[in-house]
Amino acid sequence: MRSPEVSAKISRHLERLRAWIIAGLGHQRISAITARELAAWRDHLAAAGWQRKDGSAAAMAPATVNNHLAHASALFSWISAHAPAALLPGGDPTKRVEPLRLPAPEVRALNAAQVRTVKNVLDRLESFHQLTGRRHRGDGGRAATGATHRHARPLRDRAIVHTMLGTGLRRAEIAGLDLAQLQPRDPEQLRRVKKAKLAGVRGKGRTSRSVFLGLDVRTALADYLEHERDGDAAGSSAECVALFLAASSIAARRPDGRLSPRSINTIVAEIGAIHDLQVTGADRQLGTMRPHDLRHTFAYLLSQASGHNRAELERRLGHANERYLRLYTNPPEDIAAAYVEDL
Repeated sequence: MRSPEVSAKISRHLERLRAWIIAGLGHQRISAITARELAAWRDHLAAAGWQRKDGSAAAMAPATVNNHLAHASALFSWISAHAPAALLPGGDPTKRVEPLRLPAPEVRALNAAQVRTVKNVLDRLESFHQLTGRRHRGDGGRAATGATHRHARPLRDRAIVHTMLGTGLRRAEIAGLDLAQLQPRDPEQLRRVKKAKLAGVRGKGRTSRSVFLGLDVRTALADYLEHERDGDAAGSSAECVALFLAASSIAARRPDGRLSPRSINTIVAEIGAIHDLQVTGADRQLGTMRPHDLRHTFAYLLSQASGHNRAELERRLGHANERYLRLYTNPPEDIAAAYVEDL
């Protein structure tokens, strides 16, 4: 059974196809959709299928374009199986449309210096959200301790980044976590035990796996559960089962408080921006930090620690694809360059 997020994505993709056909042909009859129309739609998506916040058009990534084609193919496969043959006189048009060639995957693992400075910024994250205006200052002229922006959740954000960096979970897997999956979930026990885990993590292809939590992850989660989560759960009109909750002060949040995968993107990118403002040197700058950068970093470090144990990598990453396992375990560029320095 598809998740609501996946169903919504498929609907968006097919709606884009419908809008393209109506704009080009003036109607939306299925029988008029040919391989030529689908190929033109594919090329349109690749050139200008994405809309920026300012309304301007931008190119879609080849993988995203192919994802659109896959959903169109699923639709026409269903039509071919259930509709009268006359509805598609030329057969399934998607069979004659080639997907775009994918570029070589890009390695985005953080190097050792970057991991150190990211963790340093995470340790100080609360200070970056403190209110500094005059009315928030105490008698001594300093900001009152704990006075942060209304929507800021620095302990939650720190816990999210530590969890991704320490487990390799994807953004959708992070957003889909429930509090009940955390074992144990009492803050004091989390700080004390050494075998805490997230059980039954739901991954791609209806897979499920458990991931163990290192000291940084356990500590960050304990701080979040102890100081932030209960307040956001109490401010919800529905039961909050998700591990990571949006701030209750946000009017547009979901009734159950669960963060969306897109929110995870924003959180990670904002921490990356704070990081780059705090450090100097091109070797430490991140540019835009993305959730998959943290997944790549975890995979590379796990590969080193496990002696490149393929079974362990598959189990912890929830991925059996050889192409992506090689990608995730490629070293950062400075390490790869050092391999040949003295040859």
